[in-house]
Amino acid sequence: MSFTTESTATAPSLEANVLARALHAAFLRLPPKLQARCVVPPTGDAAIDQPVLVEADNGCDHYRGVVVAGERDQDGRWLLDDAFTLLSLDHDDGPDAALIVCHGWNCHADRI
Repeated sequence: MSFTTESTATAPSLEANVLARALHAAFLRLPPKLQARCVVPPTGDAAIDQPVLVEADNGCDHYRGVVVAGERDQDGRWLLDDAFTLLSLDHDDGPDAALIVCHGWNCHADRI
């Protein structure tokens, strides 16, 4: 089963809007070397970035963020059952963003 982040069915939630703006600001503070790892840099617009909640299958950990790299289907939707890179603020390194490699076959991702 493939999970995707793109959907025009619902408007972004308030949480998604706040997170998208915060991630865009944090992305701009990243060193150029880390910014370059973001194939699709965040825009700050939740309708475009489409923030997701990613949780380990066993529930031991979770992250909120936007997908910035990974495989896409022919329609351009992220394939979240494969490995992908998440830009997140959910870590212990302060207000700066971190890039987290997620293995889709070992986690569940839902749009926020």
